[in-house]
Amino acid sequence: MPTHLAPPAFPAEMIDALPIGVVHADASDRIIYVNREFFVLTECTPIDLEFMNFQDVLSMFCLGMACEPGPDKSINCPEDKWLAVEQYIRTSAGGLAWVRVRISTFQGPDGPVRQLLVEDVSKYKDLIDLLLPRPDSRGPDPERRSDPVCGFLPNWALTFSNFSFLRVVGRSREDITGEDFLSLMPGTAREQCRAAVESISLERPVAEVECLMRHEGEGPARREVWMRWVIQGSFYKTGHVKDYQAFGMDISEQKLAESRYIHADRLASLGAMVSGVAHEINNPNNFIMLNTPLLQDIWSSVAPVLEARRAAGEELPGGLPLDHVLEDVPQLIQGIQDGSSRIKNIVAELKNFGRRDVSGDFELLSFNEVVQSALSLMHKTIEKHTHRFEMRLDPTPPLIMGRRQRLEQIIVNLVHNACLALNCLSEAVVVETRRDKAAGLAILEVRDDGVGIPPEVLPHVTDPFYSTRHERGGAGLGLPISLSIVREHEGTLHIESPPSDEPEKNHGTLVRAEFPLAG
Repeated sequence: MPTHLAPPAFPAEMIDALPIGVVHADASDRIIYVNREFFVLTECTPIDLEFMNFQDVLSMFCLGMACEPGPDKSINCPEDKWLAVEQYIRTSAGGLAWVRVRISTFQGPDGPVRQLLVEDVSKYKDLIDLLLPRPDSRGPDPERRSDPVCGFLPNWALTFSNFSFLRVVGRSREDITGEDFLSLMPGTAREQCRAAVESISLERPVAEVECLMRHEGEGPARREVWMRWVIQGSFYKTGHVKDYQAFGMDISEQKLAESRYIHADRLASLGAMVSGVAHEINNPNNFIMLNTPLLQDIWSSVAPVLEARRAAGEELPGGLPLDHVLEDVPQLIQGIQDGSSRIKNIVAELKNFGRRDVSGDFELLSFNEVVQSALSLMHKTIEKHTHRFEMRLDPTPPLIMGRRQRLEQIIVNLVHNACLALNCLSEAVVVETRRDKAAGLAILEVRDDGVGIPPEVLPHVTDPFYSTRHERGGAGLGLPISLSIVREHEGTLHIESPPSDEPEKNHGTLVRAEFPLAG
């Protein structure tokens, strides 16, 4: 049983990087894929799973849940919703974990695929447990906790906050005096927080909300952090709300993993669509490519006749000048041939983009070819942003071991960033490859004459979700993902943006990726 192969729709590294366990099974309940995190969260080993089917795996988690036995004694769990497992499970490390599971079905290339997701929520439950036993209004001393904790009244006025909370909202204890909880939340999250708190009741005393927090007081270098706030109400005997406590959990890494998973899903769908479209374009283009040489041969036979008629002073019916015909028709035929060849090259690149590397194995690659292939897909973006694009390839192509599509993604990300940094079409972008034999490195450099990166921002550009272009749709994932891919190939990424001596002159940015030479 292939317990550690990538499912056909997604790259293996994407799903293996998720902080949740993933199990896939086919329509007959045969397990076809299990990611690494599942083996971390459970005592199961690949050998154990060789003797188990999907129903056996479900039985590990469904005890005590709202699952009903089917007519064939199979386990029927509600799909597309998170279900709490009402007992601890033992992990591979010998510890205990409190988990929740989610069962769903999606359409795979060979039919329906059942999916089980397993998430460790021990930290979440521990926070709830800390909230529930309340010998006083604050429970355990919040200052000793590493997670942000605060309390507030029904009118939102803060009653206490620990140091971690102050750090998350970017305020000092003096500044926060008299503030209310909602005013400290980002504007986009305030309505979510308000709705979550208003949903709290005696029957449902706990609510949670996820929002993007921003540190304040650090200028343009403030780092964005995703937080999950668990909020519980405390009630008088009359049933009226006394106060609320909020516990925060940093879920930035989880959000990054989810974004990569979604990105992989979109790429997989795009790859399938691109392959289909490329095939449909290729068929009629083949007719053009085959018929154009025949048209050239026919013209070669017709042209001497027209030359003779022109020499005799004759004209074509309708008064069409023979001079124009003899001059324009060869150019038109050549234009058809050139356009058809360009379509063929574009289709080849689209097919290469849509082809997924299921095995995930490294292969021997020409660094120059990888760069050329990636840049061919960036043609329109480059044309839109600069008239001074230059590609300098090492005359002796460096050879490296790697995954083509992953390396192309680095180049696309870096060139895209370089183009967006330009202010006008006269500013340049240069992409260069070279080898450093002494160091045993293949080097890629992307330089631009754009606005550059301020010194206080530079240390944060590879932080997940950090972006200076959020208002223009920047997700802050391009450089973090590029850095991850470079490290995956045992390389290094360097980013330089030295200040200019002339204040009004752009100083540009240099990004250098270094990879071990093959052999």
